[in-house]
Amino acid sequence: MEGSCTVPNQQRLNIAALVSGMMKGAIIGLVSMLTDIRNYSNAKGTGQVFSFNLADEDSEIRVSVFGTNLRTHHYLCKNATAVRVSGGWLKASNSMYNSTDNELEMTLSVDKDGVLVASNEIVQQRKAQYIKIGVLSTFTLRKKVDIRGVISSTMAQREIQTKRGTTTNLAKVTLVDDSASSDSCTFWADSASLVNHWTVGDTLEVQGAQVQEYGNDISLNCTRANVRQYPANDSDLTEWFERAQSSQQIFEPVQKTQSTARPPDNQEVRRDTFVFQCSPEMFASFRNVQIMQVRCGDDEIIFSRDKRGGDVSLGQMESTPIAGPSHSTINEDD
Repeated sequence: MEGSCTVPNQQRLNIAALVSGMMKGAIIGLVSMLTDIRNYSNAKGTGQVFSFNLADEDSEIRVSVFGTNLRTHHYLCKNATAVRVSGGWLKASNSMYNSTDNELEMTLSVDKDGVLVASNEIVQQRKAQYIKIGVLSTFTLRKKVDIRGVISSTMAQREIQTKRGTTTNLAKVTLVDDSASSDSCTFWADSASLVNHWTVGDTLEVQGAQVQEYGNDISLNCTRANVRQYPANDSDLTEWFERAQSSQQIFEPVQKTQSTARPPDNQEVRRDTFVFQCSPEMFASFRNVQIMQVRCGDDEIIFSRDKRGGDVSLGQMESTPIAGPSHSTINEDD
């Protein structure tokens, strides 16, 4: 059956050891954050795509699977205990769509060299490394963390309108712990419904929450996190929280510091990849362009297909479908 065939026994690689380019070997891990299959169409043709996060004992990576018919592969990812992936292409991750901490992500074309099959090898789940709420300010924005705390307040699920004009669901809980600190945890879209089942005094263990800023405070986006709930009176933190309430202990929100703030505008930040996101119709205009001018106020950067005059080479342009809005990438060619 497609998606479950026997493949040669390739060298098993650790996800943390992967490097850019064609993957030389195979990785095995547990699937999470599996998206639905969607159809795409661009200058290279049409097809289907879905994505997921693959985690082994030490790290995880986002994998985008492309093909003409992915129903069997998607079913495998949804039901297999572990999966083996080989023949993937590794590139710089796109933080707009990537919820992992990995600097790389993988594209896997199952109609070409990509192989995605079930695996009977044992993969241990990553052990949580819980931190105190009070030290959240020492982590940079977008960093993923594990926390454990007691719910001190909740904001029930509600429907809001986004800046894009669409509607989505939002809910929040405030967590506290014995660091005398509190932090707001947000749950968007489908995950917002989880909050309906929780109450003040419940303990939450949250793995993979993303550090964000809200005004001068640090908040946690828990939409894609793994959350485990312990009802009140069913946690070792219950007695501590009852004492804290009795003594009317004050919990201070975690405020952002120099270490969590974004780099200032005048600070140079190295970016190996810069993505211009355009409509699919723009791709035809870029195919034969020889010189591209990027104007930023009074400054201008010129890219050309050769290095005459010291300009940076554009190299070969190609369109790469992703699990999100279509975009074109520019691959530099030395």
